[in-house]
Amino acid sequence: MQILTLDELLKRWEESEDNAARGPSSALTSSPVAAAHRILTNAMACMPVDLYRKDGSRRESVEKHPSLYALTVRANENMSPYTFKKVMESKCFWYGEAFAYIDRSGPLMRLIPLPDAHQMYEDEQGGRWYSFTAETKELDLTRKFHEDELLHLRFETGNGRYGIGILQMARDAIRTDLLSQKYAGKFYKQGARPSGIIEVPTKLDQANKDKVRASFERMVGGMDGAFRVAVMDLGMKYTQLGISQRDAQFIESRQFTVEEVARFTGVPEHKLQSGKQSYESNQAQAIEYVQGTLLPRAVQWEEEMRYKLLLPRERQSLYYKFNLASAMRGDDQSRSTYFQRMIASAMMTPNEGRALEDMNDLEGGDELLVTKNLTTLKVLVAGGDENGGN
Repeated sequence: MQILTLDELLKRWEESEDNAARGPSSALTSSPVAAAHRILTNAMACMPVDLYRKDGSRRESVEKHPSLYALTVRANENMSPYTFKKVMESKCFWYGEAFAYIDRSGPLMRLIPLPDAHQMYEDEQGGRWYSFTAETKELDLTRKFHEDELLHLRFETGNGRYGIGILQMARDAIRTDLLSQKYAGKFYKQGARPSGIIEVPTKLDQANKDKVRASFERMVGGMDGAFRVAVMDLGMKYTQLGISQRDAQFIESRQFTVEEVARFTGVPEHKLQSGKQSYESNQAQAIEYVQGTLLPRAVQWEEEMRYKLLLPRERQSLYYKFNLASAMRGDDQSRSTYFQRMIASAMMTPNEGRALEDMNDLEGGDELLVTKNLTTLKVLVAGGDENGGN
């Protein structure tokens, strides 16, 4: 087994003829699975992440840190932060785990996603090591990393050691959908109608039976033949057979697959273009989706980055935070109501709300407001109005 440098490993892996086969190409042909993958990975990729410093009860944004360039400007030479997060989430979704090498060799940190094929083992001191392999026809290309060198994310896990992805969790649901797609394609290819029986008033040998069948299928078969009128001669009679209950249930199973994918991934059915929920129901599900699906993934990223990207002395006061408010952006009325309640209850200053909308600060907008004609909290505590009255 040949041991390679990181650059050699990545170059050989990208050039490997087997690299294309690693992707879950079959599962991507299942529309609900592909939609869930797109929605989840895009949501996490779009969410901005910031670094904050906590000093007692005060929190302030950190503008300069070696990791911020990778998280906000360029993860590596070939990937923007959006692409990097999407690639990592995609690997988690399909295979259950995603690894990125943390390159601290330069003044700015680089984050480099690694190949999917890997093996984990522990040394005598209990430290974990991961070897990554890019296979070619000639040899296996391997590179070994200590866990402290890697950003390690999981989709689901039962023991904290290995991740579980959608290809493992929902294997049967995906297989059922792929089979139903194949069946549906054949069903519609045959004219989008059930099969039938052609009766002739005389006995035919096999060759003539085949000719009659072929002639009829040319006339009405396929989508182009749907709803065409068949002209029968020589006393022939066509009897259409009704669709069987088994066939009907099999076609309806595609809707069941959407429900299954929604359960496995946490993506609401209405986001998968399914279901008949009301607008209010969809709005409630959207909130549940952020809180129950995106928030746990964001917390995993935040905790892993805090431990792996920060120095031990920095972890005492610095922490990363995803801006989940970006995933909650809705219509103008919903956003207006949200900001009104947050500002009126002194949970947010006007300038903090304007910042979330990419608007410039206003003079005096850093004061917290409360509901009493929206006076400042300081004046209210003093027991008077802004003119000194009671």
